[in-house]
Amino acid sequence: MNKLSKLKLLLAILLTATISLPAQNLTRNLSLHDCLKLGIENNITVKKAKLDKDKNGYRINETISKGLPQIEGYGQFQDNLKLPVNVIPGEIFGKPGQQISIQFGSQYTANGGVKFNQLLYSQTYLTSIDLAKKANDISSLGYEKSKEDLVYTLSQLYFLAQVTKKQKELINENIKRMDQLIDITKKQLQGGIIQSVDLDRIMVTKENLLSQYSSTDDLLKQQFDMIKYYIDLPANTEINLTDSTSYRLIANADTSFTKDFSGRTDLRILEKQKDIALLNKKIINDAYMPSLSANGQFYYMSMQQKFDFFNGNGSNKWFGAEVVGLNLSIPIFDGLEKKNKASQAMIEYDKSKITIEDTKKYYSVEYDNAFRNLTNTKYIVERQNDNIALAEKVFSITSQKYHEGVVPLSDLLHDETSLGDAQMSYLNALFQNKTAELNILKSTGKLNTLINN
Repeated sequence: MNKLSKLKLLLAILLTATISLPAQNLTRNLSLHDCLKLGIENNITVKKAKLDKDKNGYRINETISKGLPQIEGYGQFQDNLKLPVNVIPGEIFGKPGQQISIQFGSQYTANGGVKFNQLLYSQTYLTSIDLAKKANDISSLGYEKSKEDLVYTLSQLYFLAQVTKKQKELINENIKRMDQLIDITKKQLQGGIIQSVDLDRIMVTKENLLSQYSSTDDLLKQQFDMIKYYIDLPANTEINLTDSTSYRLIANADTSFTKDFSGRTDLRILEKQKDIALLNKKIINDAYMPSLSANGQFYYMSMQQKFDFFNGNGSNKWFGAEVVGLNLSIPIFDGLEKKNKASQAMIEYDKSKITIEDTKKYYSVEYDNAFRNLTNTKYIVERQNDNIALAEKVFSITSQKYHEGVVPLSDLLHDETSLGDAQMSYLNALFQNKTAELNILKSTGKLNTLINN
């Protein structure tokens, strides 16, 4: 085999080996800030809210365009198959007392030109622009609200996954303890110290722990999948969450936050809706004001007995005309329609004011509950953390005494269950504490600080 053949064979082997290699999953290290940034950029719901915001920007331009010159070109052709007959007095032709029938017009008529209309003054038009801008403000706030909702949901899911990961680690430690206990129990069984049923009881406990571990592992994978969905990462991407459960979402909450809800997007939307309700009333009342517009028309017209509009001879004549004018519209009486519409709009305005006041009261209660919950869960986390240490100590002592044959197996299994309960209580309090932090940020309108900081 020559050198060229050997080289071709080597390349073929390398190519086959490359193709047969399994696809390697990409691993992404993600802090909470990274997740939120990717979510804002890629989340479908946020993208749709952004498109709605952009769409409303064009609606403002659409409203403004109604006050710009409206220019239209036109053309018309008619074939009068049968000319109409008019009757005129015979006196015109020296035949008094008679009526003479005469056909007027030409068989073919054509005309074409340009006409325009320009609004000069309309208070309704001016107010409608303000109304369109307010609607656009609401759309922009809707975009902000969609981002805040994503920040809340994704942050909560982020730390839920971290808590689940911590739970998985604790269960794994418990399994290792059970393995050590099983080794001890087997030796005791060989020495005739215990019965085989005691080993069976410990094996049942281990199997339960293995089932918990499997369920927790599956739950963690589901949570990771949801995170990847929210931030639009490929399903085969492996993610590693770098911010642990000790990450503080807020600091010094007792001094940093007050009952100032002006930054809440929900409340700002309600304020804009109140402004719109007032503008709706104004636009109805503006209809009482006169409106003025200018118009004009420039066109050519031709009338022929034969279809020879463009033959170029002397009989083909086009007559030009130009018209300009003003249109003034003065509303006088509409049967009180506008008055009743204005009254309805005023009621909507009053309703919006009541809604805002009630919402502020609700936000105040929500803030108090969130702050109280934050303080309480922080205390519970500390207590449960100490409780885990105590439960581990008790289990260790009981395990040693069981090894020495001082305490029965039932005491050891009871302490193992107590340790598992303490761990679960700690993890639950940890997650509730993170949720309380998020609720404080939400109640004061500061969720977006998680993105900006």
